[in-house]
Amino acid sequence: MRQYTAWIAVTLLVLLSFLVSQFCPDLLRYDREALLSGEVWRLLTAHFSHLSFAHMGLNLAALALTAYVARPGRSVGYHFCLWLWLCLFTGAGLLAGAPDLYFYVGLSGALHGALIIYIADSPFYSRLVRRLVVVIVIGKIFWEQSPWFDDMSNAGFIGGRTETRSHLLGVVAGLIWVGVEYIRSIYEREKRSLDR
Repeated sequence: MRQYTAWIAVTLLVLLSFLVSQFCPDLLRYDREALLSGEVWRLLTAHFSHLSFAHMGLNLAALALTAYVARPGRSVGYHFCLWLWLCLFTGAGLLAGAPDLYFYVGLSGALHGALIIYIADSPFYSRLVRRLVVVIVIGKIFWEQSPWFDDMSNAGFIGGRTETRSHLLGVVAGLIWVGVEYIRSIYEREKRSLDR
């Protein structure tokens, strides 16, 4: 049960935020003006809020997929730091790099980064499959940033425009995490070989 604690916690945060947003729709979302006036919690809470039940359902399905590929046995602290990093990087990136974005909700930005991190470390798939998934996710990001992508194509289903910049920022955050983990593993391997 302990290995699922972090996944259950993220799911409960999403469900609780959705419930809160039904009564106070503006309280948790990314709100540029509110953030600039000091309501910094929105850098985190915006990711757990959603536009609609369908939007939340899609993100919870993606969360389940991410949990499915993840390496078991990671500590709750590891997952906590990972999700905190992804949400803060994505939120701060939107604040710094998207001055035209006034409101935002959704876990999909952080989920893109989480999928990169968890698949890169997954013991269930070959190196080829893991690299292929990372390439596919990065390819999706390039497509979303291109002029051919219609960010309103899902609007009728999820209740609003797809904020593709959050996906890009989530993937960048994920790649940074994977890069740091890779460098740390090389350092530890070298240190062990010197200690022999």
